[in-house]
Amino acid sequence: MPTLSLKDMQLDLEDSAAYFDSLSQFLEGHAIYLKAQRVVCRQEDLMLLESHAGNLANSVKYIKSAALRIANRSR
Repeated sequence: MPTLSLKDMQLDLEDSAAYFDSLSQFLEGHAIYLKAQRVVCRQEDLMLLESHAGNLANSVKYIKSAALRIANRSR
C-alpha cells in the first residue's frame, strides 16, 4: 500500500476543508431562509440545520489546523 507524503495529506486536508466550508455556508444560508419563513412547523428543521452547520464549522477548523501542522512539519 503506497504511503502519502505530508504534502499530499496537506493538500487533501485543504481540499476537504474547502468542501466542508462551502457545505457549512450552504446550511447556514438555508437556516437563514427557514428563519425568514416564520413557519413554526419548520423549527425542528431549522434547529437541525443550525446544529449541522455548527458541527461542520468545527470540522473545518480542525481540518485547517491539521493542514497547518502538516505544512509546518514539511518545511
